[in-house]
Amino acid sequence: MKAIVFNGPWNMTLEDLPKPIPESDQVLLKVEAVGICGSDVHGFTGESGRRLPGMVMGHEVCGRIIERGDHVDSLNIGDQVTVFNIMSCGTCDFCTQGREQLCAVKKIIGVVNTGKWGAMAEYLTYPADGLFRINEEIDPAIALLAEPLGVGIHAIGLMKPKQEDVIAIVGAGTIGVGLAIALKNQGIKNIFALDKVKEKLELIKSFGAHPININTEDPLQVIREVSGKDAADGTFEAVGLAETVQSSFDLTASGGTLVIVGNLAKEFTLPLQLVTGRETTIRGSYGFTKKDFGAAVDIVNQNNLPLEKLITGSCRLEETPDVMTKLARGEMEATKIVIRP
Repeated sequence: MKAIVFNGPWNMTLEDLPKPIPESDQVLLKVEAVGICGSDVHGFTGESGRRLPGMVMGHEVCGRIIERGDHVDSLNIGDQVTVFNIMSCGTCDFCTQGREQLCAVKKIIGVVNTGKWGAMAEYLTYPADGLFRINEEIDPAIALLAEPLGVGIHAIGLMKPKQEDVIAIVGAGTIGVGLAIALKNQGIKNIFALDKVKEKLELIKSFGAHPININTEDPLQVIREVSGKDAADGTFEAVGLAETVQSSFDLTASGGTLVIVGNLAKEFTLPLQLVTGRETTIRGSYGFTKKDFGAAVDIVNQNNLPLEKLITGSCRLEETPDVMTKLARGEMEATKIVIRP
């Protein structure tokens, strides 16, 4: 089969790899769509250090079952499915609590501990119990958006905002939009989204967030004028840079909660006396649980949101190295590019 192999920073090649054979509890998927995540781009450049040479990337995936292992009877040949991309041990304290993403020995397809077992390929084997059916009328490119939606749902669960709260989202990329959709789905009305890219702000506005352009507007002034509150009750940081963590903290009211979703920077600093004086709750958010992902799949399958707006464009496997390079250089502005093998 054809697959894209990451050989090191700024180096990806299309290679021939053996077609995988499903084990007894697995299925073989014909990959229909793979999302290029921002974390893939930062891994491609070596900036994040979260991708290793020799691996096949790709963790946002929708495919069709073409073969089943001997012990698989919960899914059928021909089913369209998306992948809960975390494979955990199932027995540690985190796993038994339903917090699979914190398992110390987890594997994440195309990200952690999986080598050449990733989704930027023509075929993928995966355990049947990690697959979720996608309705036939759903475009595979839309189906893979369950992944960023799941990230948003999980982060919101950590904050637990009330419907009357004022919520700020710093960063209007794919994760920011996922947060806005999930917040609206939970009845939150006062949502503000900060970014400096006009197109991203227009997109997140279409999903119910009030856009704030940080190049031309004072975020706190806008929040005050629109909501009547001096700051946000809760803030989601969805960029992952030290300066945007600081900006997110500055937006958060005393007694409020800051949930950090972005994770590009290695470290950040915050003013200790203000953190303690304001009694700010600061939480990190990583990925999602299987329950969160199931809730995201439900949103996708309802098919009542214009999720196609998040899809900027598509490419073939052989075009992926060039597209990745353009994204990394900033020569292409995209919310979500989808690989269609």
